[in-house]
Amino acid sequence: MAHVGTMVRSALVSNIEKSIAFYTGILGLTGVYAEGDLSHPAGAKLLGMPASSKIKYKILKYAAGSNRGMVGLFEVSNPAPPTFTKRKDGVNVGEVCLVFYCDDVEAIHQKLIKGGHTVVCPPTHLQVTATKGQPEMVFMDPDGILVNLIQRDPDDPK
Repeated sequence: MAHVGTMVRSALVSNIEKSIAFYTGILGLTGVYAEGDLSHPAGAKLLGMPASSKIKYKILKYAAGSNRGMVGLFEVSNPAPPTFTKRKDGVNVGEVCLVFYCDDVEAIHQKLIKGGHTVVCPPTHLQVTATKGQPEMVFMDPDGILVNLIQRDPDDPK
């Protein structure tokens, strides 16, 4: 079996600057792993887009953290990929949900409310085993990408 290393979740976004503001302002992903214009023809090919496509990207991570759990933001234009219709109040089959741990789910919930963002489920206690549970919440980024936040259990060494 192959070993999977650093995880980067990629998100195709309609406006990279708006998405950067969301992920840095709400989730605190202020570190930058990589950024720029993806000009190599393989970039467009990997996304199933014409070679003439312009692709801007920025891969964000926690500033003080490791390179695990990063999110790659990609804005494709000339032409832009089509959007699809999806439920706005829950999940859709085939949809991806970004998952992050955080120290204070409620504080982030308040930032989301103040910013007028879509919250699918406010902080809710999820009991995963007889002895382990934690607050979690699910919300959407500016493009409707689902994000699940799990409040890290301070007694869990993981």
